[in-house]
Amino acid sequence: MKRLDNIPTHLSRTFTGTYRLTGRVAKFDNAKTPFLKLRLSDCIGDQIAMLNLNKTTVPERIGHLDFVTASGVKCLSDQFVLDEFRKATREEINSLDTLQSLPRVYCPVPEVFDQLVTIVQSLESAHLRAFLTRVLERKDRLEAFLNAPASVTYHHAYPGGLLEHSLDVANNAVTMLRLNESALPRLMQEACFVAGLLHDIGKTYTYDSKGKPNTAWKLCSHDAFTLEACAYGLAHLDKHAPDLAIMLRHVWTCASPGARYGQKAAITLARYIRDADGQSAMANNQQRAFRRPTSKGFGRLGQNLFWQPQLAHSVTP
Repeated sequence: MKRLDNIPTHLSRTFTGTYRLTGRVAKFDNAKTPFLKLRLSDCIGDQIAMLNLNKTTVPERIGHLDFVTASGVKCLSDQFVLDEFRKATREEINSLDTLQSLPRVYCPVPEVFDQLVTIVQSLESAHLRAFLTRVLERKDRLEAFLNAPASVTYHHAYPGGLLEHSLDVANNAVTMLRLNESALPRLMQEACFVAGLLHDIGKTYTYDSKGKPNTAWKLCSHDAFTLEACAYGLAHLDKHAPDLAIMLRHVWTCASPGARYGQKAAITLARYIRDADGQSAMANNQQRAFRRPTSKGFGRLGQNLFWQPQLAHSVTP
């Protein structure tokens, strides 16, 4: 590792920002100067930064995924040499855009991740954006949401599958709402998107940060964790938009196929999300069942049998 304590001004530019701390390892340069090599992450990507331990004291109690503010210079190697590294203030954290702090590096399906961030940041409702911040940007939930599969053996059963399935359901539910009830206000469309996006958020309690099933997966239904996962966000909506809060609770708990509790659906959003959930799961299952061509048009995934008609690629009238 080359010396990093004397960078010519014309080869560097200033840098400052607030990120999540996602990596830290001790290094020495050629002059035996001790450095910390830091990975600073957000929804755009990673910054690799070097902190000279002879010049800068590392603040205590900065841990994995904590918010940090760093400043320094960027050299030609695309690394930053820091002159400041500290815990971010509450004001700096609050100034970040919605989902800006989610580490893109943790998502196995980056194109889906980028779509999520783009849509969420386009929401007009400040209350729904604040709600999603309180639910998805929690240290103890975000890694599971980005890494977990949607199921262990069936639909979207791969790392990042939960995020992909959740976004499918949210987008498809909004499409159905717009087709059937185009006069509904934008706020209802945004609420439909949020409800669909978080319909399986309880699964973040049943997988660990690496997307592996945990004890809760064996002992509890993920449905039972939905309101718990959203409690902090719902408390915000209770104060600022109480009808949104109760609507989301109803959509996630009303009776649907397989539900163990709930009142009958009293709003069409609940049906759109139920149907979008089933269609996303079946479409992915069918794709997996036909990964290999079959001669008779049948494919099987577990106990489920699928049929694919043998149709000509083009039809001449």
